[in-house]
Amino acid sequence: MPHALTYEEPSLVHLLVLASFIYLLNVVRVISDYLLYAGIVAEIAFGIVYGSPLASLLPTSWESTFTALGYLGLILVVFEGGLSTNLPILISNLPLSTFCALTGIGLPIALSIALLNAGFGYRPLEAFAAGAALSSTSLGTTLAALNSVTKSSGSTEKIPACTPRSERPSTDASIPLASTFVSPQSANASAPTLSAEPSLQQSRIGTVLISAAIIDDVIGLVIASLIPALASVDSDNSSVQGNLAWTIVRPLLSSVLIAVVGCMVARFILRPLFWYHGIGERWCAPARPGKTWGAFSMAGAEAHWGTETHADTVKLLLMVATVSAMVAITNYAETSVLYGAYVAGLILTYISEPPIPTTSSESYDSSISEELEYRQRELSFEDSFARMVGPLQNYFFLPLFFASIGFAIPFLDLWHPTVFWRGIVFSILMCIAKLAVGLPILFYSATVFFAKSPPVRFRRLISSLLKATTPLRRTAPPPATEALPHTAIPPANHDSHEKRAQAQRMGSSSTNQDHYSVPSMTAASIPPAVFMGVAMVSRGEIGLLIAQLARTGSDSRSSEASTSGLLGDEAFLMAIWAILLCTLMGPISVGVVVRRWGPKVTAGIWT
Repeated sequence: MPHALTYEEPSLVHLLVLASFIYLLNVVRVISDYLLYAGIVAEIAFGIVYGSPLASLLPTSWESTFTALGYLGLILVVFEGGLSTNLPILISNLPLSTFCALTGIGLPIALSIALLNAGFGYRPLEAFAAGAALSSTSLGTTLAALNSVTKSSGSTEKIPACTPRSERPSTDASIPLASTFVSPQSANASAPTLSAEPSLQQSRIGTVLISAAIIDDVIGLVIASLIPALASVDSDNSSVQGNLAWTIVRPLLSSVLIAVVGCMVARFILRPLFWYHGIGERWCAPARPGKTWGAFSMAGAEAHWGTETHADTVKLLLMVATVSAMVAITNYAETSVLYGAYVAGLILTYISEPPIPTTSSESYDSSISEELEYRQRELSFEDSFARMVGPLQNYFFLPLFFASIGFAIPFLDLWHPTVFWRGIVFSILMCIAKLAVGLPILFYSATVFFAKSPPVRFRRLISSLLKATTPLRRTAPPPATEALPHTAIPPANHDSHEKRAQAQRMGSSSTNQDHYSVPSMTAASIPPAVFMGVAMVSRGEIGLLIAQLARTGSDSRSSEASTSGLLGDEAFLMAIWAILLCTLMGPISVGVVVRRWGPKVTAGIWT
């Protein structure tokens, strides 16, 4: 007799609990978005209420299932972040992102050691483990907060209305590209135009934020791998101490190799394959006059094949294959699977970018630009992801992820008096540590100002400072020649005096303008800096993982267990307090900052 699960009708109680949990989870998110600008807060709190910490309405097996489904939603939101990333801006700002990430990692660990070790008397390794749990930023929480404030503020990029099939451009190689293109604006005068303002995720400050959070996650995984080894060192387990260096180097080395090899494979293999005889565009863009869809055998069936749904289905297949491959590679390389999902999004965005056609006529530049924008929208994996996966992700996977964070918080144990006040103090210090990530944004503005022409601007700044600190001197009396009639002064000399006076006035105004442009640029960078700091405050899944590993001293994926952990019960609960409050305050602060300053967050050099 074959083994199979016995089919039984679920009980009414289980059906009501399940239906109410999924429905109310979305209801509280909408209410929290309206009141606090952060539905994430309500979802975490709802997970605490429905899960094991308080009411225990959900069976433990359901909580494990919801945690797995929620982590799938986390992978999807990180993948979507890779699809929406501006790749040129990411590469050009990688040093700044790295510096911000290192600031956000080093300060929490340093302040944790200073407070817990010097102030509260905990062991140095215990203080390090608590700071390590608070060093990483929750990438999923950050991206979800960005998506929430972007959608609610209406700052997303507007896509023009679709042009009718009969008026869509043709990309037939036998016909000149620009001569066959019909602009959507000319075809339909009522169609809305494309907004030139990029979305928050595609802006420079948004790209720096996401890449810094990615680096935080990678280094957080290194620390997570290091915690069991440190616990073994603390317990004098010599069998593990010899592999300590390789434990530290392996995740970093594998992350760098994945980035380098992934770039080479995308550049020299995947992109040429995608554009070989237009195969990628033939399958991933809908049919239109002059362009068939799919295989050549489908060319005569344009009425039945080649709709937007067919193209989205093919792109969904490519997304599933790419994400699965990169997640598997990063998992077996023992680095972050979220890092693999982000790289997968970058790869698909890069290989689907239409090549720029070459033309000898300058009159076709406008038409070619419009044609490229049109083809880019048709090939957009981000738009297809939003249509195919977006609703399921927004209303099911992501709410389950944030509810699963609530499942893992020992809520009732947090209210011991000593744990409570120390946890609050520790939480405030950890918030300040991540807010300091905005300082490199302020310093970067002044650096850009002086980097354009350092010697000239430096001399002008010194000159203006000397003039400001030197007492005013009384000017000498005019020479005797000025007492003569005006006609006695040669016209040439009069013109030269006027020109010199005008040049001095212009030079003085230029000096003052350059001098005061330093504080003006710094003031303009205050909203982006504050946004960067508050967006990095959120902790979450990585922090809970590190805290749990530091408490037990073993990795759940490893068969070997340590004798004891680095964190005691009191220090563990303090770390949970900080993770909880930072995860709650981060999204709320992001919503307040974006609504308070609006376009100022992405103004100037941070566009």
